[in-house]
Amino acid sequence: MQKNNTLKLGPLWFTPGVTGTNLSTMLFAAFGTIAMMSFMSFIQPYVLTELLHVPEAEQGALTGNLHAFQETIFILLAGLVGALSDRLGRPLIYSMGFIFVAVGYAVYPMAESILQLYIIRGLFAVGVAMTSIMLSACLVDYIQERSRGRWIGTTSIFNGLGVVIMAALFTRLPSMYQNAGADNLTAGYYTFWTVAAICLAIGLILYLGLFRAPHSTKKSEPLLKQLSEGVRAGAENPRLAIAYAGAFIGRGDFAVIGTFFSLWLTQVGIEQGMTTAEALKKAGLLFAFIQICAMIWAPCMGFIADRLNRLTAVSFGLALAGFGYIGMSQVADPFGPMLYPAAVLLGMGETGVIVSVGALLGQESHSPYRGSIVGVFGLLGGLGILTTTFLGGQVFDGIGRTAPFIMMGLMNFLLMAAALYVRANNSKPEQPAEL
Repeated sequence: MQKNNTLKLGPLWFTPGVTGTNLSTMLFAAFGTIAMMSFMSFIQPYVLTELLHVPEAEQGALTGNLHAFQETIFILLAGLVGALSDRLGRPLIYSMGFIFVAVGYAVYPMAESILQLYIIRGLFAVGVAMTSIMLSACLVDYIQERSRGRWIGTTSIFNGLGVVIMAALFTRLPSMYQNAGADNLTAGYYTFWTVAAICLAIGLILYLGLFRAPHSTKKSEPLLKQLSEGVRAGAENPRLAIAYAGAFIGRGDFAVIGTFFSLWLTQVGIEQGMTTAEALKKAGLLFAFIQICAMIWAPCMGFIADRLNRLTAVSFGLALAGFGYIGMSQVADPFGPMLYPAAVLLGMGETGVIVSVGALLGQESHSPYRGSIVGVFGLLGGLGILTTTFLGGQVFDGIGRTAPFIMMGLMNFLLMAAALYVRANNSKPEQPAEL
């Protein structure tokens, strides 16, 4: 329903000027962005095993180091990307990001050495920074405060659908091409080139259909000045600081699930006599199950985030994630029935953190420097992935395959304690005035 230039859809009240086409494009962006970014983590075991023949004992550390390198690039760019989008607009930066991602996928299987793998991963990281920050910024731009939690919950459903499609179908591409007659190397090439083509198509659609939000920062202001405003806002506002820390944990959560869950199941599958492609396919289906649980829980968490104090909702989401990770770490056989209860709780926790932290960020980022604040939010998310994937790779190889899950469980509980502390010492009303 469109009334007085304001779109309303059920309980969702959108920013004045957002049209039905803009909304459809945004939901498509939510569907495609996380899926295209996370596929790299899932296909990584195939690259290391079939294309570069890296010994299994070295795969955990190398996987963590590649992610750490990617996130270093992300961190260097995240804040500037957010500030630049305040000048040039979100659609242009978003579509350019998908071009970088597509090029990264297209050339990744051609790497003939570990050094070349790092160089190409850096190119991919530029696109990841641009698309990830723009997803967060656009989500904040589109919605009025009264329904922010339900909006994040709704888009999380589309995030989940995209990841489920990726995990259930894209991970089958190597075996599909092999069944069609391609050898392991050629099947890997075709898989990456298929995904690259999809990324280019997504970038074009987003450029044409996304909402072009008005921006109030002065174009003459230096980008570093805009970025510093995002840092200052977090230093002055403890609620925003919790949101920033939630980005660190939330993106670390997703990275650990996407990276080490796949590696754990792939290695166990090979030990049980599966081929790499078969193990990857089974890992994809089980990962899809986690994302389905996350997707189902997302609207519930959105409702909770709009009804409770946002810090209370963040604490609840972190508790779910903490228990989910600890439960997953106790699963002895990842292909056995005990995986499923832990997967349900982990999926709920993953989306619980993302939805509640996203709602808190939107509540606390009413500023002409919103893009810069979201950029710093993304920068902290990049630091989270950098830290968790690097440490996760070390404990995966050095302690055990489920050690990264214990590590993340403890991190979630630590931030939960901090959020409860800020909540207890915060006298601000739950939500600001309506837009």
